[in-house]
Amino acid sequence: MSIDRTSPLKPVSTVQPRETNDTPALKARLEKSSTANSTSVTLSDAQSKLMQPGTNDINMERVEALKTAIRNGELKMDTSKIADALIQETQNFLQSK
Repeated sequence: MSIDRTSPLKPVSTVQPRETNDTPALKARLEKSSTANSTSVTLSDAQSKLMQPGTNDINMERVEALKTAIRNGELKMDTSKIADALIQETQNFLQSK
């Protein structure tokens, strides 16, 4: 089997911006649409609490313990338990359809 040499690639020339006559009109339309579509958003109390620092839904101590166990090769997993949970989740998903 032989591989033929390919010719070197030529660099792509720089792209020049396209000039059109309707550029000022387009800018005016974009400015009007951005000011006309202003939206106000109010967060619920629950959402505000979730956004506050210090309200972690992740147990960082557990994460660090898992990282250490993986790094040291000491993490024991019950693969049959994982498989059973996957099957159960799949069955629940299919039944909900």
